[in-house]
Amino acid sequence: MGALAESERLTPGPPALGSRYRDVFEDHGQRLELEAKLVEFDEPRALVVQLTSDTFDATITQRLEAVEGGTRLDAVIETTYTRLATRLLAGVMTRHAQKRLEADLGRLKNLVESGEAPP
Repeated sequence: MGALAESERLTPGPPALGSRYRDVFEDHGQRLELEAKLVEFDEPRALVVQLTSDTFDATITQRLEAVEGGTRLDAVIETTYTRLATRLLAGVMTRHAQKRLEADLGRLKNLVESGEAPP
């Protein structure tokens, strides 16, 4: 996640159902702090995370599926904007988040295919 500036585990131990994190994202001069909670964790097949911030709530669902010749990743983000200003800008914000997600997934795909360890 290219915009991730900080991540702090709020619950002890390795990632598991119910684990919580405080994440800070910085993008285009904007800083966004949110709490993430693992609501489904079926390593390595599925990960569902609830995000809560002061401007939106979101659920991110990621599922891996074996397909001929590789693995398919399905990623879906469902977002509810909780402030009037963010609801008015929802289209712009959603398009920007979609582009950011596609770029991040493209970098991940390149890393996996190259066999390099992530930085």
